[in-house]
Amino acid sequence: MNRLNKNIIAIFIVLSYSLYGFYGDGGGRSFIDFLMDKQQFRAQTDKIGVLVGLTNIRHENMSELVKIGFGFTGRTSGIILDNWTNDYKHSANLTTYLRLGAFIGLGYKSTSIGIALGYQYRWLYKDYQVHTPMLAFTALDNTLRFNLPLAIGIGKGDSKNTYILSTAIEGRYYVRTILDQIRLYIFYGYAKMGYTQPIIVENQQTNVIIDKDDKSIYKVQQSVGFDLRFYFRFLKDSIKTNYSGEHIKFSVEPYFRFLFSKALKTLENRRGDIHKYYGNNYDITAYGYNPEDRVVAIDSYENFQGGYISSLPNIPSPQGQTTINDMYRVGLAVPLGLRVSSENYGLYLEPSLSLTLVNGKNISVWGNEKKGPFFTFGYVIYSEIYFTPIPELELYLEFQTGGATRWGNLYPADSSGTALIVNASCGITWYF
Repeated sequence: MNRLNKNIIAIFIVLSYSLYGFYGDGGGRSFIDFLMDKQQFRAQTDKIGVLVGLTNIRHENMSELVKIGFGFTGRTSGIILDNWTNDYKHSANLTTYLRLGAFIGLGYKSTSIGIALGYQYRWLYKDYQVHTPMLAFTALDNTLRFNLPLAIGIGKGDSKNTYILSTAIEGRYYVRTILDQIRLYIFYGYAKMGYTQPIIVENQQTNVIIDKDDKSIYKVQQSVGFDLRFYFRFLKDSIKTNYSGEHIKFSVEPYFRFLFSKALKTLENRRGDIHKYYGNNYDITAYGYNPEDRVVAIDSYENFQGGYISSLPNIPSPQGQTTINDMYRVGLAVPLGLRVSSENYGLYLEPSLSLTLVNGKNISVWGNEKKGPFFTFGYVIYSEIYFTPIPELELYLEFQTGGATRWGNLYPADSSGTALIVNASCGITWYF
């Protein structure tokens, strides 16, 4: 298997849930890949960084012993710094902000084990930032791999007394048979949000302004979940032959994805008056906090890859808004990967079917009770192309379309005609 094919398999079979620096944040990669990648400079849509390794020249296989990486990432269309806002301060001076997440990582890798530490800083709002330390390690000749991140969101100013923790622990085991690999992601989110905006006290008609320094008024939300995936790989011979008369090799790579996420009970403390009730957010993450509304939003999108599991349906008018208590989500996806590569190019195609169920208790739409869960069934078509004119340089293109993503304005209930969602990304890699 040539170097290009190895890189494609290492890079693109990933469907990550993570949001970490140069590795992740919507790009389909996680910090677990930090230990396996070659030395490189990579610049892709909303992502740029470098990974270098110090080599032990005493070994014939030139094993990399120390790996150092740093870079930036984020959905900002490449903007790193800007000063387009003064955060509504009564001042003519505009503040400069770092829009992208900044990442740095350090790791050690041998032929049998590896360990790496990383850290990302992400500025989201003037009163809220996220710090994410992470640990990754490999064992059993790199067939067993783990990634343990912890995103810590800390509020200040108007979001004072707000702390949000979330993790997406990732484990992989590479069987390297027809069952190529197994992946398990475990999710947990905890949010303690201080109230700093006017609220209505029970049995009173007037709004009461709450002191933002008052620690006795807050809301606690939690969520749990897991994502289990089985990847298969079958090698095939094409009817087409190369210049040497040999049949061109390609692979069929189906995988199965099952996701479950659930909201735990919510607790509200109103100066000692404790209220507990069913939760309505199954996806608590430190990156989802909105300081203006003092809530953790349920993401309306997933990562830019196939095998999509949709979020809570955004039901358009006239159906109205939904109310669901004790909310949970079940997702099933069956993508079919098709891969072919040569010395100078690589192609990956992935059609996928997905089914998502969102259910809970006391479901209502504009006050009208609804029986049974919401569901979304649809398709995603995903593709990638790699061009490698020389071993050191690589051009990368990815393209996605489909009706199951709910990106943009694709809502059939209020669409007057056919709508099509198209997403694309590109990048270059220079291997040292």
